[in-house]
This record gives sequence, structure tokens and C-alpha cells, in this order.
Amino acid sequence: MRALHVACAVVAACLAVQGCGGTAFMLPPVTDQEALVAAREIETADPTLPKFSRSDAYYRETIRRLGRQLTAGVAAICARADTVECRFIFHYVDDDEVNAFADEGGDIYLHRGLLEYLDTEEEIAAVMAHEMSHQIADHVDETRNSVLIGALLGGLLMGGIAAAGGAPQEATEDWADMGMQHGARAGQLTFSKEQEREADLLAAYVLARADVDLERAGRTFEVLAKLNGVATSNWNDTHPAGAERVVAWRKAVAEVEASPDKLPAMAED
Repeated sequence: MRALHVACAVVAACLAVQGCGGTAFMLPPVTDQEALVAAREIETADPTLPKFSRSDAYYRETIRRLGRQLTAGVAAICARADTVECRFIFHYVDDDEVNAFADEGGDIYLHRGLLEYLDTEEEIAAVMAHEMSHQIADHVDETRNSVLIGALLGGLLMGGIAAAGGAPQEATEDWADMGMQHGARAGQLTFSKEQEREADLLAAYVLARADVDLERAGRTFEVLAKLNGVATSNWNDTHPAGAERVVAWRKAVAEVEASPDKLPAMAED
């Protein structure tokens, strides 16, 4: 399987070189040491992770009200990002899955399993703003394209390796299929950590323009850190580790507070 590992590394490198990675906005740098310090702070302050029982009616009404508040001032951020469709439709999902996600149609889904870990409306707003920011930054389309490119590169590379080694046609096709699967995975991983960090950054601006308290909203990332249980991320993680996000959030808040127009800075070419 060494050839497979090499192929995945090559696919990821090719995607990065071709400009498939990167972000449109400047991201605050986070070191492993900063993340480790934040992880210790979180564990020392309160290692517990309480859950809050509320009615479905509460969640639906809260999401509806926060949705109006968050979208009222988001147009300027969409304009800065050249977002074509600056529209957001929020959905409450009544199940135990700890999740929230945005799809390519502008729909955002918030699962009760995640919302039950959030103590305040500011924390719920932070999750909503994060998913809005995936839409603003066009991450859904970027991920789909990187997965397709990764699958193509992986299939060609692994199939080529098998053919060069004298493998029969059937075995070559099997290797190509395996290369496509792992290439698609490598393509997704090339973007997702950066996308998550960019969505966190943009969320700070979305919340600030909606007059949501950023300090209270930031507890969301401490909750995610406890759910994640890892201080620093590995290359094959799809999300930055929780403590990394806590550090990045603190830096994002400082950036927002220093910004005169409450608009994020574009990354340098």
C-alpha cells in the first residue's frame, strides 16, 4: 500500500500547486504551541460538557429570529467576497446527530444533537454564522471541484502505476478505482481545514455586523474543542482541531474589533 500513500501525497501536492487550495481572505496564523496552551486552558477551566434540554419549538423560533438578525447586515460581506447568491435558508433538524452543514442550494441545517451542547443564543448564532460563511466563501463548489480533480488524478496515477508494473487489465482497473476513491478523499482534505478556518473568520464578521457579542459566541469553539478532544490536527483531519479554532477565533475577534468597516481583509495574491 506504499504506492497508495505516495499517490495520495502526490494528488494533494498537485492540487495545491494548481492553486486549488488557499483562501480568499487573510487567516490569522495559529501555532501548535498556541493550540496546546489553549487546550490546557479549556481543560483546566471546566472539563465538563453539559447538555441543555429545550423544546423543538424553542429551537425553531430561535433559529428563525437569529436568521433574520444575522442576514440583515451580511450583504456587505457577500459583496466583499463576490458571492453570487447571498441567500440563506435555515432548517432545524430534530435528531441526535451532532452536526450542522450548508448545501449548495443555500440551505443550512442545524441538528438538535449539536444545539443541545450550546448554552446561549450567541453560541447558536455562531454556528449559524459559520455555516453562512461556507456559503459566502463558495466552499461547497470549491470542495466539489477539488474532489472531482482529486479523483481524476488519483485514478490516473494509480492506474498508471499498475499498468507500468505489468498488472493485467482487471487489476489495473481495480487500482484505478481505488486511486479515484483515495484521490477524492485527498482532494477534499486539501481544502476542508482551510475552509473551516475561513468560515470561522467570516463568521466573526457576520456576528459583529449583527451586533452579536463575540466573546459569548466564542464559547462555541470551546464546546467544539471538548467534543473533539484533540489539541492539534493531523494532515488527514477534515477540520482544524478544537483548540486551534479557539486560538484562531480569539485572533479573529481582535481583528474584527480593530476593523473600521467590519469587513474582512482579502488575502494577498
